[in-house]
Amino acid sequence: MTGTALASAPPTLSIIVPTYRGGERIYDNLVQLDHALSVLDEPYEIIVVSDGDVDNTRDEARRLDAPHLQVFHYARNMGKGFALRYGVTRSRGSIVTFIDGDGDIDPVQIGVYLRIMRETGADIVVGSKRHPDSQVVYPSLRRLYSVTYQALLRLLFHLEVRDTQVGLKLFRREVLADVLPRIVVKRYAFDLELLVVARHLGFSRVVEAPVHIGQRFSSTINRRAIMSMLWETAAIFYRKNVLRYYDHRHVPGTLDSLFVAAEEELSRSAEERRIAHNVAVWLLGNCARIGRSCYTTLRAWLCQDDVITCSESLETAEEDRWHVSM
Repeated sequence: MTGTALASAPPTLSIIVPTYRGGERIYDNLVQLDHALSVLDEPYEIIVVSDGDVDNTRDEARRLDAPHLQVFHYARNMGKGFALRYGVTRSRGSIVTFIDGDGDIDPVQIGVYLRIMRETGADIVVGSKRHPDSQVVYPSLRRLYSVTYQALLRLLFHLEVRDTQVGLKLFRREVLADVLPRIVVKRYAFDLELLVVARHLGFSRVVEAPVHIGQRFSSTINRRAIMSMLWETAAIFYRKNVLRYYDHRHVPGTLDSLFVAAEEELSRSAEERRIAHNVAVWLLGNCARIGRSCYTTLRAWLCQDDVITCSESLETAEEDRWHVSM
C-alpha cells in the first residue's frame, strides 16, 4: 500500500529513518511506516540510512520493494546526527520528518504532526514526552535522567521546549537548509544542537506535540553515553555563547554542498579505516620477524655487557697478581 507515494510525483513529505543494527525489525517497521503514510494523501518518500553496515539492515530494508523508498548505507558507524544529515541531503520534500528506525514511536503520529504544522504555521514540530496528551511507557531511571537533563537545558539555553530528545520531529525544509550547515554534533546531542541553532537563527515557531511510546522502548543509556551527552551539551553552549560559531555558515551554499561535504567525510573515514587495516595486517604479518629482531638485539646487548664485565675481571686479576709479585 503506497497511496500517493509515486516515484514520478515530487514528494511534499520526506521521512528520514536512521537506523543502526536494525536488521531484525527494520522491515516490519518500514511496512508499518509505509501503511501510516499511505492514508495521508500526500506524495512522500522514505529514506533509510543504515549508520554502519554491520548486519543485514540494508537487505532487510530493501525488502520493502517500493519506488518511493531509498536505502543508503556506509561501513562505519558515524552517529545518528550524521545519519540524519546524510538523509536530509538526499531528500526532496518541502517538509522533512525524522523518525527513529527502532519502531518505538507509532508512525501514525506523523499525520497529526503534519496537520499541527499547517494549522499553526510552525517551523518545527517536536514530539514531547512532557505533553499532557503523551502516552509513554519507559523505565523510571531513564525518566529521571530525562527530567534532569531537560531542566539543565532550560537553564543553559532558555529553550521553550520541554523535551528535545524524542525521535520524531517535523521541519520545514528552509529551516534545515539554514541550520544544518552550522551543525557540528554527530551523535547524542544532535537534536539539541539543531533546536538551539534554529532558535538562534530566529526560527522560533516550535510546537510540541504528543507522542506515543510503547512497551518496545529500546533506547539504552549508560555512563559513557551520559558523559558524552554532557560533554557535547557543554560544547554547544561554548560554541553559541563564547565562539559565536553559529552566527556563520560553515558549509557554503545549499543542501547540495552539504551532500558533497558528507561524502568527503565518509571518504576520509573510509581511507582512515583502510590505513588502519593495512597497518594491522602488516604488524600481524611481521610480528614474528619483529620479535626475532628484538630478541637478537637484546641478546647482543646482554652479551656485550658480559664481555665488558669479563674483560674488567681479567684486568683486575692481572693487577692483583702484579701487586703480589711486588
